[in-house]
Order: sequence, then C-alpha cells, then structure tokens
Amino acid sequence: MQRSQAELDAAGVQILAISTDNLDGPAALAAAQGYEFPILFTSLDPEIPKQYGVFNLFGDGLASASVFLIDTNGEIVWQNVGLNYTHQVEAEEIIEQIEKLG
Repeated sequence: MQRSQAELDAAGVQILAISTDNLDGPAALAAAQGYEFPILFTSLDPEIPKQYGVFNLFGDGLASASVFLIDTNGEIVWQNVGLNYTHQVEAEEIIEQIEKLG
C-alpha cells in the first residue's frame, strides 16, 4: 500500500491498518518498510477484528488479512477478506473499487 500512497491519496483513500500481533513484529516491519499510514494494535483485545468477522478464521487466533472500504457514513461498501495469512490486495484493485462506487 505504501508504494501506491500517492495514488490512494489522490483517490481520497485513507489507509489504516489493524494488527492482532504484538507491537514487536509489525512495528519493526513498518519501520523497515517505511510505512507512513497508522497501524493500530489489538493484541490484548481482538474485539475489533471479531466485529468485522475476520478474527480466527483459520484457527490461528489472528485477524485475517482483509481490506474494507468504509464510506463517510461509516458503512462498509466493499470488502476483501483474506483467504490465508499471505493474502494481499493490490492498491490498483482498491482504486478500481472506489471508482466503481463513484
């Protein structure tokens, strides 16, 4: 997502990541990759991923890699729930979905 930040910004997209990992791994990865978007950590409370229906789908006690587009009214207008822990959605697909929404 970071490498497509300018395109996402131009499309009016705000990126926010949520991780059920502890701070050590994701924070180090974010620093090494130069991520500029915020990452929230919920390792002590998986309630948010549970509310989105993406927690423990594979019996691993983690949130599945997923993308949600939420409109300015707070409604989910598109989602892509990960099929496995390596699942990724390209920024181009997100922008395409935003364009479809108008």
